Amino acid sequence: MTRCTSHVHGELKTKMQVLMASFFDFHASRSIVAIKQKCDLAKSLKEGSHFVFKDWEMKCGIYKTKLIQLVVNDMWFANQTNESIVYAKYLDPLPIQTITLILTAVSVFN
Repeated sequence: MTRCTSHVHGELKTKMQVLMASFFDFHASRSIVAIKQKCDLAKSLKEGSHFVFKDWEMKCGIYKTKLIQLVVNDMWFANQTNESIVYAKYLDPLPIQTITLILTAVSVFN
């Protein structure tokens, strides 16, 4: 993974955009009010990195958001041929570098 960090980050960012959209109910809308609400939500999630909390409104349960697990599953454990399944022992526990990569992908989510 470390040899192709740029590729991994790009793929992770793409997967994260889809997951963030469904996780926080971002959907296409032409309503000015809905667009403003979603912009405000996106800003509040990024402010203070609220998205890393299990309860992002109360800011408790840091690094326990289900979003992290969803992206790990989608990125590295999507099917039986993923290298992560073969090398699962290196992801138990999930290395801090991997969590950092995930949170970086979330923080650049636009």
